[in-house]
Amino acid sequence: MNLLRAVDRAWAGLLWLMMAVAAGYIGFILLAIVYMTVFRTAGWEYNQFVFTLIEYGFIYILFLGSPWLVRTRGHVYIELLTAAVPERSRRALSRGIAALCALICLVWLWYTFGIFVEHFEDRLAFDELRAERGMRLWTTTIAFPVGFACMAIEFLRYVFGAETMHSGQAGIANERAELEATRRHLTDARRSP
Repeated sequence: MNLLRAVDRAWAGLLWLMMAVAAGYIGFILLAIVYMTVFRTAGWEYNQFVFTLIEYGFIYILFLGSPWLVRTRGHVYIELLTAAVPERSRRALSRGIAALCALICLVWLWYTFGIFVEHFEDRLAFDELRAERGMRLWTTTIAFPVGFACMAIEFLRYVFGAETMHSGQAGIANERAELEATRRHLTDARRSP
């Protein structure tokens, strides 16, 4: 059981690191926009590659940050139906919804991995708008299968794990339930060595 707990901690750490990189990229984009705006307004030359990094950054932010949001239930989901059914039915319904989400992520993983491999193997697959900068297409499409794989794993945790994705409390009560779950998680983390 300790090995499983260590693997879960390592996996959570990886997802947190991916989310932290995504958050750092948001900060980079903010500074890059300020840089470009100041230089453009002053009439100075600036590095055009920064614009490319901003554009591609949105893809990386989305696919690096999303698995952490699924893990912490920070993604958008609606509890209206799961709050209206009894506890036993809610658990089954919640696991079914999580299984459907995992299946959708796995289908997208399959297709996006194929696109990544196609772009990676084609030495002439460059971004049409950024070909002069040597941006290979696989540098953007690698984010898709990585993000979908991690999200699928996280949704599968809600299918097979002890905890379900839905709390059964719609609206503001759900936020209180999440706060209580976080408080319990922090308390348990302090107790375990």
